[in-house]
Amino acid sequence: MNKQRLEAFTDGVYAIVITLLILDIRIPEVHPATLGSALVRMLPQAFTYVLSFFVVGLYWIANHRVALNVKQIDGTLIWLNLVWLLFVSVMPFPTSLLGRYPLQGVPIAIYGVDLILTNLTGLFISIYLMKHRELCVRAISPQTLRDQIPAYAIPNGVYGIAIGLGWILPWLSYVLYALVLAGLAVRFARINNPFQSSRRRG
Repeated sequence: MNKQRLEAFTDGVYAIVITLLILDIRIPEVHPATLGSALVRMLPQAFTYVLSFFVVGLYWIANHRVALNVKQIDGTLIWLNLVWLLFVSVMPFPTSLLGRYPLQGVPIAIYGVDLILTNLTGLFISIYLMKHRELCVRAISPQTLRDQIPAYAIPNGVYGIAIGLGWILPWLSYVLYALVLAGLAVRFARINNPFQSSRRRG
């Protein structure tokens, strides 16, 4: 398998996942007089859809930026990418659960665990590429990888806190999920190359 075929497959999975997220939001079949209140009841579904849409979009950007530094692939990298896609493709399920049971600890926990596993897989891919320089356009140094660790460790730590709060202050879990998303979005907007050392960015 060549790199282009893997990238095409990966983009296809992300496109399907993004599409599946919206399928759970349906027009309410109610009397016109109660349409307003029905739409208000759909707000949790709308919020979780928007949140997950940008989460999946951010993972797609991360995957694309990793791919830019890959010049060739091997079997292990293919399987690591498949595991990454596995956790991304699960996203519509906890998103649907959150929309239907927005203040319950179980769906909040499932959502957070999926995010943590996706992030960890992304970290494993970076570690693997660092150890296999022949696969990269530009070698990833240990220092460069260490500079990226906070981008994985801090979000996963916050996700863990959000999972715990889901049982006592569920609304705060949503705030934490949204804050992590906003923080990562800002970071990605500032960094053109995810493998560039933070010391060089100034």
